[in-house]
Amino acid sequence: MISGVVFADHAAGSPLKAAVATAMFEAMEGLPPNPSGAHRMARATANVLDAAREEVASLLGVSPRSIVFVGGGTEACNVAMRAGRDVTGMVTSPIEHSAISAAAQREAQRRGLGLATMPVTPSGVVDVDAALGCIPSGALVALMAANNETGAIQPVGELRAALNALGRSVTLVSDAIGAAAVMGLDGVIEAADIVTIAGHKLGGPPSVAAMVIKETTMIDPLVVGGGQELSRRGGTPDVAGIVGFTTALRLSHEDLASGSVVALAQRRDRLQDAIVSAVDDAVVSAWDTERLASHLHLRFPGLRSDELLLLLDQHGVCASAGSACSSGASTISHVLEAMEVPTAEAKGALRLSLSTSTTDAEIQEIATQVIGAVRQLRS
Repeated sequence: MISGVVFADHAAGSPLKAAVATAMFEAMEGLPPNPSGAHRMARATANVLDAAREEVASLLGVSPRSIVFVGGGTEACNVAMRAGRDVTGMVTSPIEHSAISAAAQREAQRRGLGLATMPVTPSGVVDVDAALGCIPSGALVALMAANNETGAIQPVGELRAALNALGRSVTLVSDAIGAAAVMGLDGVIEAADIVTIAGHKLGGPPSVAAMVIKETTMIDPLVVGGGQELSRRGGTPDVAGIVGFTTALRLSHEDLASGSVVALAQRRDRLQDAIVSAVDDAVVSAWDTERLASHLHLRFPGLRSDELLLLLDQHGVCASAGSACSSGASTISHVLEAMEVPTAEAKGALRLSLSTSTTDAEIQEIATQVIGAVRQLRS
């Protein structure tokens, strides 16, 4: 970490943890990167890969055959949207990450299918009862575990239960990339046919993601050639990166078990209270629904996100307005549009995303600098 800088953009990617880097080096020191081969060195690398797969499967409560390693979160989401056979239609929520929404648009066109959108409430949560009207049996449906901008946790299990009650069989995809660091995924994994998790959100490497795929779910590989990952993803796997991913996932599970995530939510709430009490018209997005412990999304009517972020950066606080993949875009966030947030508020969005490593002193510094920056821009 750069000295004197407070990092509050973990939702874009959490810095590589020292334990992760050490595990990657120690696991692969002196070994060849390719696990495919008959000689003892290749077999040793294959053993490292197998051990990592088994640990990830154990952490997530699934069979090792359900785990597919791919080259990052965007690839995982793109592959997920190619799932299913004889799909009758495609349905997403309007708050999905672009890795899902853009892939859904492409796949709907490629397959000649309709693409429907589930409605969301002003809190940024999918309205399950209303969503049922646009989901036919046989559809490929995407609903993220929690929104990457506001942190609003989505009703994945409730949606599956409602569809089951109506006798509608669908292939359900859940992007858990933004949620996995601070949220238990047992319910999401049980409900969804495919769940995606990416290393860089966990303090792991950006080159690896895992797909949790129910063994009865068919996928159409995006990358072919070589037959790796049971022919579900071709190419030499990044074994060192997979070890890093596994280590980061284990550390996140330890945070959940130890109460560190609960403590993080309390620090997030103190940060929220400090800012809201000092800035009368600050609006907290998704304040009235369950959120990820790591997320605080604010709107400051009349301000511009780019000006606010520049001031914060000058004073040593790294933050964002929303998804890192859309930073610099001239339009307001599609998530806030779906929530029908007034334009004057949406243009002044600020996402503060924290980690269990965020200290009390850093919380105080973030609050001080946000309050100061807002006052400076309005003076």
